[in-house]
Amino acid sequence: MHRHKWKDSAACYEYDTNIFFDKYEEDETLRPAVDKLCSQCPVAKTCFAVGVSTKEWGVWGGIYLEGGQISKEFNSHRDSNAWGETWKYLTM
Repeated sequence: MHRHKWKDSAACYEYDTNIFFDKYEEDETLRPAVDKLCSQCPVAKTCFAVGVSTKEWGVWGGIYLEGGQISKEFNSHRDSNAWGETWKYLTM
């Protein structure tokens, strides 16, 4: 099985991956905690880039993607300031 070495440095390395997929979709109260975890991750930029380029679903780099596209539905809990901070972090 191919393994991405960058994942070994991820803040979520030892977390249950369901918090980035099904649980994130089902539990709105979980979303801010996942967002915070990703915002402190040293490999969030790489994670987001992989998610977009491989057309993934779920949280990648702190952004919920659907087929590699930013999901309006599952990112709607963010206000404009949170979006600005996240986007700045991922693109700078």
